[in-house]
Amino acid sequence: MNKILKICSFSIILLLSNISFGSETHIVKMLNNSDQGSMVFEPAFIKINKGDSITFEMTDAGHNAVTVVGPAGSEPFDTKYKPSTTVKFDVNGLYFYKCAPHAMMAMAGLIQVSDANNKDEMIKAIEKFEGTVMMPNVKTRMSDLLNANVK
Repeated sequence: MNKILKICSFSIILLLSNISFGSETHIVKMLNNSDQGSMVFEPAFIKINKGDSITFEMTDAGHNAVTVVGPAGSEPFDTKYKPSTTVKFDVNGLYFYKCAPHAMMAMAGLIQVSDANNKDEMIKAIEKFEGTVMMPNVKTRMSDLLNANVK
């Protein structure tokens, strides 16, 4: 009986706490070219769980990943042109990031952590960003990505 009580107590503590077992690390590559086009993050959209991490790999030189906008309470990130940088995501919502030197070529990406509780804010940020994109064939790349992946 005492053993069952301990197991039940431990189970309740785990359920009530916000401990994330089994968090994963995902890879996003920064590329000059891929089957998705020129100056891209691959994948450009990724959905992860709260507590997961993303390792941004500078597969081709001269790229970074910096936060444009994220959910309230999240920490902005900047990979600072390092060959590899891992960022942990502890706040639910959508994160929009870009490669600073190639933003005018629409080199940007979206991360969805669990739910998309800040979609309206993201739509506004993407509209503003797309106003700065110089290449007509990729001008709506981010809004197309948002509409295709976030309901």
